[in-house]
Amino acid sequence: MIELKRLNAFVTVVEAGSITRAAELLFIQQPPLTRLVQGLEQEFGVPLLRRMPRAVIPTEAGEVLLQEAHAVLARAAQLSAAMHRAAQG
Repeated sequence: MIELKRLNAFVTVVEAGSITRAAELLFIQQPPLTRLVQGLEQEFGVPLLRRMPRAVIPTEAGEVLLQEAHAVLARAAQLSAAMHRAAQG
């Protein structure tokens, strides 16, 4: 099952355009962030990013994942808010 943490890491890397910058935004080191993204690539069996000398860009599969990840993360945020409202009555 896909972890939200991995999806969020992937989205942040793509939107930042750099693993270095994404690591700074997520307040983690680069190696663990790289492992999160590589875990997604292994899980899906396709490369998700093209690694350039100073940037990363999504592959076609990465573009599809980016769109789907946005939807999943938005839905997860809605679910969290719904649970808080339910708990308050």
